[in-house]
Amino acid sequence: MLNSAFSRASLWPALLACLLITGCTGTRYIPPQGQLAAPASPPAALKGFEGNAQVQLDVAGGYASPNDRTYPTQLANDEIQRWFAGNGDDLTVHIRNENTRDSGWLSMVPYFLTLGILPSWLNTEGETVMEVKAGDEVLFANREDVAYKSALSMLLPTAYLVGSPGKQQYEIMAHDQLNRHKHALQAFITSQQAGYETAVSDGTVEAYRQYLQANPDSFFRMETLRRLSELAPEKQALAFHRDNIAIDNTYIVYLPDEYDIWFLGPANMKVYDVLRLSSAEDDVLLASRIRAANQPYKVFSSDEIALLKEGGLSSALIAAMIDASANTAPSSPVPDGVSSAAVDSATTEASAAVAQPGVADIAGQCAKRYAALKACDQVPSFGANVCRSQVKKKYSHMACELIQ
Repeated sequence: MLNSAFSRASLWPALLACLLITGCTGTRYIPPQGQLAAPASPPAALKGFEGNAQVQLDVAGGYASPNDRTYPTQLANDEIQRWFAGNGDDLTVHIRNENTRDSGWLSMVPYFLTLGILPSWLNTEGETVMEVKAGDEVLFANREDVAYKSALSMLLPTAYLVGSPGKQQYEIMAHDQLNRHKHALQAFITSQQAGYETAVSDGTVEAYRQYLQANPDSFFRMETLRRLSELAPEKQALAFHRDNIAIDNTYIVYLPDEYDIWFLGPANMKVYDVLRLSSAEDDVLLASRIRAANQPYKVFSSDEIALLKEGGLSSALIAAMIDASANTAPSSPVPDGVSSAAVDSATTEASAAVAQPGVADIAGQCAKRYAALKACDQVPSFGANVCRSQVKKKYSHMACELIQ
């Protein structure tokens, strides 16, 4: 009895192809445990990333035509690209075949004896491997068994007794293998989520801080920092934020915007650097150094001055920063590791004629963005990619994109 996938509509073209001595091929995918995996959606968490696919799922072994061999790769590649928010380098999904082997070569004997009327078939078995990587680091890996039977005959379509013609079975194979890998990836992420939700179930500041310290490579690191920031007191919150940054520098991402002023200033003399230096250096001498450097901070408002004083800066140091800002032409302070020329170019394109306070506000955002991205580099595993995605979403000013 012919395979169900071999319909009457395909019979006559197939017979014609065979009669023209092109040969008939048929394929049957054999799913693990004899049944296809349940359909699976990609983990929703991947939508927080930009990613790309590197797939080599070409049909190995058997009698597939060159065109059919590449079909599973095309299908998998197209689907994986839809898992992410867009194309990028946050994550890369690698899929490949491994340990492929053929059996059934003895079927060539009747094939030759009947001049190709009876089919020759091969049983191909192996594994497909999926890895999710951040750069060269493997964050997740999974292996799935794969098997299929392919057949070849000449003159008559007897190969179709073994399997289906065309690409249908390869499409089924590609989707089934992807579903199995997606189930495994979702289980991996869910296993971390269960532990996370248990650890922070009481919703206290201490619970979130303890989770951060105990799980530095958690997929939910950035979510923990976000929730922690939401617990900040309405007044006198600076000490709260400083304690969180001491636990995890990546917390910078969730600092309220009014704290951007702590990131203003020239390299190695930003506001938070001045605060650190003031604990060991005389304020008068430090204020003199600030004025002599003649690099801008900002002409701070009354509310900002109050916030700086709350953080521990003296009036003399704040006055020196204001004097330095008033005596310099409007320009963006340079984030560490970024050239002054790049800053000037970016600021010109972003805003051709912006008053000093506006440029300083942008500079604070860019400096804070740069500091946050550097902090992300210290986050292991999935967390680093979530971190970078969050930073880019929050600090999306064109000038920041150009100078960094």
